[in-house]
Amino acid sequence: MTAKIKNIEIVVLSFPASHYISGWRPITKVLSFVTFLFTDIGVVGIGEGRIWTSIFKALKNILSLAKLIKGLSLEDALDVLVTREREEFNKNKHVDYGAYLALESAILHALSQCRKVQYEAELLGGVYREVIPITYTIFLNHPKYMAYELEYAVKSGFKHIKLKIPCSIEELERLLKTLHSVIIQYNAQDLVLRVDVNQCFSTLERARRALSIMEKYNIKIVEQPMPQDKLKEIAKLRREFHPAIEIMLDESLRKPSDIELFAQMEVAGIINFHPPKLGCLTITREAILKTQELGMKANIGSSFMTEVGLSHYLNLAASIPKLDYPLEELGLFNIYGYSITLNPLEINGDSITLRNVNVVDLDFNMMKRFLVKNILSLWSNYRC
Repeated sequence: MTAKIKNIEIVVLSFPASHYISGWRPITKVLSFVTFLFTDIGVVGIGEGRIWTSIFKALKNILSLAKLIKGLSLEDALDVLVTREREEFNKNKHVDYGAYLALESAILHALSQCRKVQYEAELLGGVYREVIPITYTIFLNHPKYMAYELEYAVKSGFKHIKLKIPCSIEELERLLKTLHSVIIQYNAQDLVLRVDVNQCFSTLERARRALSIMEKYNIKIVEQPMPQDKLKEIAKLRREFHPAIEIMLDESLRKPSDIELFAQMEVAGIINFHPPKLGCLTITREAILKTQELGMKANIGSSFMTEVGLSHYLNLAASIPKLDYPLEELGLFNIYGYSITLNPLEINGDSITLRNVNVVDLDFNMMKRFLVKNILSLWSNYRC
């Protein structure tokens, strides 16, 4: 029997945050959609997507999309969302694609229950792993504190570590020198150290100086060293520093067709994929496979999700035949201790075990603490 979408409830959660990304840019809150998709056969699908633009624009977008798919079968709703998002990409509009992720992931979750498969990954393309390796991220802080974090990550067995950095060349060298002493102390030269620049260096000369310092301290990957539109300059950096340093693009990726442009320009060896920015998991997975087909590598980035979003990220990572790098998403619980489930998805060593999150797993009292939009109507719609 084909399940149809009977109702969709959308709640907005706001979590306080307190950390710095590269250039000492503060992150003070995390806004997410959590969607509850109710079917006519009692199955409830749960999804999540980040809000990147204005909350009002994002709400308008997701409510419009929810209206579009209400009453459709799950299969038809999935087709409609994917088709609609492809049209948005073709229009070159700046759209909050987190709305697509929030709804599509809820549909996939509902479909996995209807088809009685263990994991959503089976719908995306297969389950290639049930234990997902994780990247450890160290946010920008005092060099000594970052050194303590690096020491913890090394002792915990993480093999891939991402660093946020200052934009000052002088501060950068002091930081990397301090962190390098930890690497030497623990004989951890085999670590893959990645620096996320967040577009810090606006000129080619400053970027060259920074990468020269990074090369000296054995940084393997540099993510988005220059502003997103300076692809020609980034391509020059790659030619100058490859193979000692691999260039990863992040903010430069705005739509799936950009991947072919990156390959033609030979601007980077790695592309970073943030599902809430690119939207539907099916489109993101397709773009990752295309990236690998064109000879580049793919990384699945982080967006600070609850366990609902983290479970979808884990399923995406599980569905990729060849996972080039560990998953970057840790989930808000593993970063700040905010959990909206009764049994959080926790890091075990350097990995997280694949698991779907269902309605019965949710802690509604905790969700109420972070609500922007009323959640009480969920209780009247919930079906055991």
